[in-house]
Amino acid sequence: MAEGRRGSLLGTPPPEPPIPERGPSLTSSIELRYVPLCVDLCHWINDYTGLSMEVNQFWTLLQDGCILCDLMNKVQQQHCINIEETYQYIGYTLKKDLGDQLFYVRLNVETFIRWAKNFGCDKELLCEVGHLVERKDLERALSCIHAVARRVAELRMPYPKCVRMEVKFHMSYNDIVGLFDEDHATLNEDQIHVKKCFADFCQSIGLGKMDITQPLKSNSSEWKSRLSELWAGTKPLVNGNIPTIAE
Repeated sequence: MAEGRRGSLLGTPPPEPPIPERGPSLTSSIELRYVPLCVDLCHWINDYTGLSMEVNQFWTLLQDGCILCDLMNKVQQQHCINIEETYQYIGYTLKKDLGDQLFYVRLNVETFIRWAKNFGCDKELLCEVGHLVERKDLERALSCIHAVARRVAELRMPYPKCVRMEVKFHMSYNDIVGLFDEDHATLNEDQIHVKKCFADFCQSIGLGKMDITQPLKSNSSEWKSRLSELWAGTKPLVNGNIPTIAE
């Protein structure tokens, strides 16, 4: 009987991972105005972690918390070097050890959010675990990651281009993209300059050229096309072994 049970277990397919390997595209997951912010943060995360990431799968890649916790440790390590304090690794569950349950996934994301709060991020900008893990509010999850990037800027560590724009113009990201909702003919020279800089920013992160006289939605088809091939870091070969997720 024991042999029979062992045989049936051997014939059972392995459990499904708690988060599917692929999910909805970036433009299907979040409002179009936030797509450039997601792309930029994806490149910034790659800069810190060295992990190649398929930009169109940004949210699915972050959903289990492994990449975010890797980012957390890399940022914390750099911060400790800067202030000459001893760095202590912050533990989390690696992807290979997640199993098929959401418990450790939720714990990873909770660890990242708690660290962000302790790191000095504005708690009003942080998210809850379910906002990311269950995709209940990805804009709120984006706010949390963006808050970390802003805090990194405050501490004079490498930070993303989107935050550089915010600092340069003393405007929030929402205020900058909000200019594209206005009648272009009514804007002053300074506002038009901000729009030009945003267009240059979008081109620099791989989203192509923009007509700044048109609303952001006019870029929807172009961005969807470019996102389908866009990677942060090196795109793996078909049979290559470049990691796209934290192991």
